[in-house]
Amino acid sequence: MKAVKVYSIIKDNVLRSVGALVFMLAPTLFTACSEEINEGNFAIKSELTVADYVTENKEDFSSFAAVLNRVNLSESDNASSLMSVLSTRGNYTVFAPNNAAVAAFCEQKGVATVEELTQEDAILLAYSCIIDNGEESPYEEADFPTPGTFMKSNLNDRLLPCEMQTEGDQAYFVINKSSRVIKTNIELSNGMLHVVDAVIAPSSNNVYELIAEAGNMKVFAKLMELTSWADTMALPDRDVEYELVTREQTYKQSGVGGTLTIPQRRYLGYTAFAETDDVYESAFNIQVEKDEEGNISNWDAIFPTLKRDIEAKYPNLRNADLKSADNAINYFVAYHILEGKIAYNRFVHHYNEFNYKYGQSKDPQTNNMPTNVWDYYTTVGQSRGLMKITQLGDKGGNGDEDQINHEIFINRISVYNNTPTGNYEELGATVRGIKILPSNGQYDNSAQNGFYFPIDGVLWYDAEVRKNLGSERIRIDMTTMLPEIASNGVRGQGYFRFPEGYFDNITNESSGTVMLYLHDAYSPNGGAWRDFQGDEIMACGQYDFVVKLPPVPQSGTYELRMGASHNTMRGMAQIYLGTDPYRLSPVGLPYDMRQTVGTVAIPWVADTDDQEENAENDKNMRNQGYMKAPRYFTVTNGKGDQPCREVGGSAAALRRIVTVANFDANKTYYLRFKSALKKLDAQLFLDYYEFVPTIIYNGAVAEDIW
Repeated sequence: MKAVKVYSIIKDNVLRSVGALVFMLAPTLFTACSEEINEGNFAIKSELTVADYVTENKEDFSSFAAVLNRVNLSESDNASSLMSVLSTRGNYTVFAPNNAAVAAFCEQKGVATVEELTQEDAILLAYSCIIDNGEESPYEEADFPTPGTFMKSNLNDRLLPCEMQTEGDQAYFVINKSSRVIKTNIELSNGMLHVVDAVIAPSSNNVYELIAEAGNMKVFAKLMELTSWADTMALPDRDVEYELVTREQTYKQSGVGGTLTIPQRRYLGYTAFAETDDVYESAFNIQVEKDEEGNISNWDAIFPTLKRDIEAKYPNLRNADLKSADNAINYFVAYHILEGKIAYNRFVHHYNEFNYKYGQSKDPQTNNMPTNVWDYYTTVGQSRGLMKITQLGDKGGNGDEDQINHEIFINRISVYNNTPTGNYEELGATVRGIKILPSNGQYDNSAQNGFYFPIDGVLWYDAEVRKNLGSERIRIDMTTMLPEIASNGVRGQGYFRFPEGYFDNITNESSGTVMLYLHDAYSPNGGAWRDFQGDEIMACGQYDFVVKLPPVPQSGTYELRMGASHNTMRGMAQIYLGTDPYRLSPVGLPYDMRQTVGTVAIPWVADTDDQEENAENDKNMRNQGYMKAPRYFTVTNGKGDQPCREVGGSAAALRRIVTVANFDANKTYYLRFKSALKKLDAQLFLDYYEFVPTIIYNGAVAEDIW
């Protein structure tokens, strides 16, 4: 394969300048991976602002400048024009369409000049091409995510997809499927400007509509239509009632340093995985025929085969109504859909996995990833399913192309180097899983209310898949249990305080409950947290609330654990469990998170070189209802060299064994947390949960320490 080089047409770029944020928008996502820039490509610093640059370069940007002067930052009568905003200090990334691009956009909209554009179209053009990077540096070419989306949204609160395409031996970036970047890294005093040859205008279609438009996904689109999941995708993508309530933009919490952002929007959305037509043809031994318009012309001939094979996988779902949750085809489609808008490069969160060195805490690198990272998601529908999504580390894969590309798989079952002195690199996979593709070729997969991604095999949740998932230790991050975290660009973006009712999966909140999201990268005191993946949900005050748990993949006995990080700022909580969120039963005595380890109550002892002695110490802790934190993740110092398992004392990293109980895969379970203290600043640390089947925690082979 011929080597491909990425090039920039502009070579007179200027040095980076840092500006201050002058206004705050809705929360956005994490920044993309950053690389070193060759400063030889940069010329003498310019004092021009973005506004100055587009105004002075009329031969290229007169039409774009006209739109910026016309469109305001908000609908307020006192709102400034975007041109005025881009003349102030700040850190903006601007994908500026040249005059030819704007002219083509006008022609597409049926008008002759930019002045004739409707206000709606003018706003779409202007808002879509500007990203406010806040207090962080704007995106340079080296920061462009490939594949994936930029981690901060544009002014229209949309995440912009980015991919690399090639022409001969040259490579170039394309934003939002159709906007080619033709000049990059024009560094200005308040941002970075890149020139595109087409206006960036994200689709207003929903996820189903984009799937239906794709010429290679007609079978799955038809199944969505017949099962009514297409109708679900047509629901509003934002909670309008939430926005009608006037609330403060920031919040201060006693005991938590820094300022917390209160989200002013509550976006909703979906992520779907869809087999292409050729996958169905191969797996079901059918031939999909299409008419001149691209629609399936032989549906009546192929549907009986699809129906027969799907029903064979789900023999207990016998309802003939395709719109019923008890129908096999409905269940099949539902397992393809997650709540929440999840970009390809946000399925897993890289931060402090073993041996991983993140580089910059607010901009972790995604090139050198020593081990796999995974998380679990809950699928939609009355009969929810559990889905495991894994991204391969540097050594992952079975000797094929997956190994070097950090591919992402659904329901992969990996074998790891999990000895006490190992490194947890993947040694292979007993189940390869279904590969997720980042894009769908020529077809747009970024919808108004989420994303869809092609997959390279049929996605089942049958008895075999359930057994595979139910035979592993299931470690679920709290943030992935709350789809609003993904839909509103919260994760990895700072400190947030959520009003009551913000999360569908957190209910029955008392008036004294203060719900927060915290990420180590934004800590006023800097690193060394003991958090799985560097972030946490925290409840403060006289809290009392209920959390809806993900489903277990198969019925059986599980040990339910929760991640714990002890310190003197924590509180004491009574924990309850059950299937009725209004009538839950207490499990154990109140849990005091202020305790120092190394006591009779928590007999923590540092590991030695004697593994038998370590195992005996671990057993003593288990007898008291505790475990050390996993060796898999480390303190958040960016070095990846101090496993949280090694942290004891007054800042101990632990796992609390909540209970051992029988869990039914067809039932929904809830946890209630109620403060046992009369303190307004008592903290409840909510990081991750583990569902551990008997075969793991009490099997013939001892559970590994990872």
